[in-house]
Amino acid sequence: MILTTKDLKDLRLRFGLTQAELATEIGVTQSYIARLEKGSIDPKLSIVKKIVDLLTGRTGKICSEIMSPEPVTIAARDVVSTAVSLMQENNYSQLPVLRGTQVVGIITEWDIIQNLQHNLHEISVQAVMSPSGAIMVDENTSVDVIIPLFENYQAVLVQNQGRLQGIITRSDLLKLI
Repeated sequence: MILTTKDLKDLRLRFGLTQAELATEIGVTQSYIARLEKGSIDPKLSIVKKIVDLLTGRTGKICSEIMSPEPVTIAARDVVSTAVSLMQENNYSQLPVLRGTQVVGIITEWDIIQNLQHNLHEISVQAVMSPSGAIMVDENTSVDVIIPLFENYQAVLVQNQGRLQGIITRSDLLKLI
């Protein structure tokens, strides 16, 4: 998973820390944090790890604890009407798309709605899926790291050694309450 400087700033703000407080916690200057958040410097991996560890160690929950295991998936070559049926049967708003055992994207209700002009019994899932909509994280990733991702994505896929293990949706986040 790639965290942007905006993600780091959002995490800092969500935990109510000033730049100076974060800097003190990880052993750098406030100006270093400011430059990092502006994107004017490329931080050392060790600094990013310290920031992420500090900010994500707040709840102690990891993705494997709240994910829905063994998610229903669909093959990239299947037709969209099959995806619609699976979504309706299981009351899901998205499905991970696989080619073999490899995740290649995610198909959402919105992807399908945008393609209603096509014959959904003939068009393949890979033709309408969101390839950039499949964010994958390791099952040991802190839940706090992924929460900001839900501003732009409907789901986060959870993997272990490259194999899909589960899915986290917004409703799974409600388990934290």
